[in-house]
Amino acid sequence: MKTAFLILVVIGCINLGLAQEQKDDSPHTSGFATVNGVKLHYLDWGGSGEVVLFITGMGNNAHVYDWMAPKFADKYRVLALTRRGYGESDKPETGYDADTLTEDMRRFLDHMKIKRVHLIGHSAAGNELTTFASKYPKRTLKVVYLDAAYDRRGVAKIEDADPLPLPPPPSDPLRRKIEEAHIAGMESYVPTYKKIKAPVLNFYAIFEKHPEVSPDTPPDKQKAAEAFMETIVRPYQRRNIDGFRRELPSARVIELTGTHHYFFRDPARRDEVIRTIREFLEGP
Repeated sequence: MKTAFLILVVIGCINLGLAQEQKDDSPHTSGFATVNGVKLHYLDWGGSGEVVLFITGMGNNAHVYDWMAPKFADKYRVLALTRRGYGESDKPETGYDADTLTEDMRRFLDHMKIKRVHLIGHSAAGNELTTFASKYPKRTLKVVYLDAAYDRRGVAKIEDADPLPLPPPPSDPLRRKIEEAHIAGMESYVPTYKKIKAPVLNFYAIFEKHPEVSPDTPPDKQKAAEAFMETIVRPYQRRNIDGFRRELPSARVIELTGTHHYFFRDPARRDEVIRTIREFLEGP
């Protein structure tokens, strides 16, 4: 299995050079909860009031929110969960389908004695947010998708058209098995947003150029990469955006340009993103 553009960006294991594990000066405590047969790592920024739970994209751990999460702790109880398979959480070889991952999340909330929650999730977390909000409407206050609401079926097939394949999967056998199992779980998931009753805010980072194109890329490859973006990637994203709008017309959808998949960490956009999310959570 190769790991190309759509797998990296849409499913969410791209890293963009984030130094999320090299420096940890965010004002949180660290804890573990054993639920559903696995030990899950979480970060707790404290606070009081309604609970905000951050869920990560594929390949990330809860520290990806080290800058963002504290911005909500003045008004909310703020937590971030690292799903099974990543970071300091247990790493079983199975259990990466949306239903199992959502059950992990539900039991974590039970363990923490949290009845109702605001959910904020990035990238691959979209399937868990959708499943939880659909299954447990009385426990879901509001939902925020961070470039996360996608139908990932067929992504592995269309990635073969990418003229600039990215590096191969990890050499570590366990990590490779986990990523393959997680990707398989996402590719088999059929998202539907019609059952979501909670208010929803949905950000999409519009794919404007291939992330692997550089000045050193040969002209023919640059041209092929642009054609790939124009004929495959952007139409794929547009279908997802338009489909989401049709299924959940009450949601607020924001399309961001001039940024990237981790826009909530982009110095040029993150303050705006925080302000928009806070206004949404504090609104009716």
